[in-house]
Amino acid sequence: MVGSFDFDPFAAPLASPAATVGVFRYDPSRSGDQCFSLVPNVRCESIQHREGPEPPVARFRYTLDDSDPSSDLPSQFELLWPMGAQGPYVVRNDERIVVLANTPWGGIRILFDGFVQVPSVALSPSSQDVSFLAVGAAIRAWDTPIGGRLERHADDPNGGDMVSVDLPTRFNPDGQPNCTPDGRDALNSDPSKRYPVFLDPNLRRDPDPRTFWTLGKFARYILAVHNDGAFIKNPDFGPIDALLQARQPRQGAGFIDITQSRDYESEDVIVRDFDATNMAWPEALAVQLGYAGFGMRFVTTQDDEGAPRTELEFYRKDAGDQPAARDLELPVRGSELDPARCNVASLHLSRDARSIVNAISVETPPRRVEVSVVLAAGFSPAAGDELAASRVRFLRANLSMADGDIRRKYRVYVADEAGDGHWDGSSGRWVTSPLDLSAIFPPRDRNRPSYVRRLRPGSMTLVSRDSTGRPLRAQLAFSRDYTGASPGLWDGSGTWQPIAGAWELLEDRLGILVTAEDPEAWPIGEYTGLNPQESSRTLRGISSQSNPSAPNTRFVLRLTTVIDDDLMLPAVNAPRPASPTTFTLRRRVDARDHFRMESIAARSAYNPSQTPVVVRDDTDLALAHARQLQAAHEFPPLAGSVTVPSLLTAFRVGDRIGRINGRDISFQTNLGEGQGESPVYPVVVSLTWDFTGQRQATVMELADRRPEATGLA
Repeated sequence: MVGSFDFDPFAAPLASPAATVGVFRYDPSRSGDQCFSLVPNVRCESIQHREGPEPPVARFRYTLDDSDPSSDLPSQFELLWPMGAQGPYVVRNDERIVVLANTPWGGIRILFDGFVQVPSVALSPSSQDVSFLAVGAAIRAWDTPIGGRLERHADDPNGGDMVSVDLPTRFNPDGQPNCTPDGRDALNSDPSKRYPVFLDPNLRRDPDPRTFWTLGKFARYILAVHNDGAFIKNPDFGPIDALLQARQPRQGAGFIDITQSRDYESEDVIVRDFDATNMAWPEALAVQLGYAGFGMRFVTTQDDEGAPRTELEFYRKDAGDQPAARDLELPVRGSELDPARCNVASLHLSRDARSIVNAISVETPPRRVEVSVVLAAGFSPAAGDELAASRVRFLRANLSMADGDIRRKYRVYVADEAGDGHWDGSSGRWVTSPLDLSAIFPPRDRNRPSYVRRLRPGSMTLVSRDSTGRPLRAQLAFSRDYTGASPGLWDGSGTWQPIAGAWELLEDRLGILVTAEDPEAWPIGEYTGLNPQESSRTLRGISSQSNPSAPNTRFVLRLTTVIDDDLMLPAVNAPRPASPTTFTLRRRVDARDHFRMESIAARSAYNPSQTPVVVRDDTDLALAHARQLQAAHEFPPLAGSVTVPSLLTAFRVGDRIGRINGRDISFQTNLGEGQGESPVYPVVVSLTWDFTGQRQATVMELADRRPEATGLA
């Protein structure tokens, strides 16, 4: 059958009946409709929902009417506002109330559920006004701040018992992981409820059971441990980890379609050192989510029995895993007014390019390298100093009144990394040639140096670890047959005898100080057999330098320690072509508390090979952090408000607003849609239902982000 017809509906009327909105007490101990009781003398004036850790807020006003003396309704403020006011028409502090609205299809929609908290009165010669604010049921999340933590026994990190302790709720302290192993969560058999717990950050084992707290793990822990579900329903934990990942273009891709998984790579967002102790758990969540560019909202819904329920939801602000952007409607310019094609009563919008940050540099600590450096004397030895009459000057007990040269003699050995000077034993003279570190800090492109000659104090804690995973201590050894450069990086040759004690690292430069009472009787500990020329437990530190002769020939010292590079991790990204500005607007983010790189140089005491060993490299994590911040800030925030002249429940906080149909106005803030780039739109960060006067309206505030919540404003 073939046919056709014309469809020409009537224009929508210019006005329509308002939704019926009522205020009710709520008693959760009752079931069905019995849990609601109407409060006839209270009307709701507005309800506001906001993005982030802010429960909905509703404003109410009492209807005061003294025209009917027989009415039981209170008409004077002294019957309503005082703390002692009572009666069925008085809403008291902490009472739970809900706002119900009739839907166009005859159903009931819960608009608000919360507790009365802020009653107020305004009295003038001609009027009296009694009102109050109520805050959503989510306010109960602020009753008890975060304190202590749930930690698993260190002797069984994979599945041992968990203990509630009063230690700080500090995630990844000083950049150290302190989360239980992946796949070893509490309630691990139930993906919808599984969550990790804390582990001792000081554990040193191989393999390392500790893992970093990611944003997903952090969110699951906070909700599982600190939200009991009495007033706020947790989301399903199953998809949280994947939802709260950074999505960045694959290598070499300038544009990204976030709806196509082939266009991007997902990376975990590592939580930086963060102490949530004494914070309300929604605020702790919001800090981490907002920093990484994600959103959270409290949503008022109703359960299967019609009772109010508050749910917590997380959402991305890009197109990934989000419903399609919603459109607004305005009639075509010059056409007749048709309310069916117009849902904008007023709007105020601005796009602020001053807030663009399209390039990020992540500041990290300098890279740390474990090296073995052969030291030289930081003093000028002199023949005769070994004689008994002269040696007394170098006793530790006599140094307090001695001059600087005497205090340094036979006690200070240096790498001379800044060229301050050292004794060259082969030529017998004082020289100022600095230590060459180019072998461990190689030149950059075009042979530009990568390090500056400066003082570099060593560390007593090494990067190398023993068989139990514990870091080794700095080592000092001596040799009488080493013929390499002194000072210089150890070349792997020579026979070396460790020195057990009576020395310490210099605090201001790379080198050591002999702390023995008499440097001529320097105790070196038990003979290890490493050097067949040595059998004594005492090193003659003066004779061997001032008048070397067998068996006390001149010796050199080798110090194995850790020094800082002059470069950070290369966690720097450039602007993407989707950025709407031609300028590079860079910000530096301080992450020196978190990301690190530690290596052991080639030909060192614990790595005799010719290849450096990288022990820890957080470059990829730091780059992921930079890319996530770039994605959250590379486009100008579009902010403003839109008013719709009706009660609109189809929009909610977190929705993206794409365009205004009828005027062909796009709210998109990025470039490259033709090259496959996903459009970026502002989201609704606040939604207010306004019932004041004789109108019903919905006011939506839009923003890409709130700069004050990101730390990059």
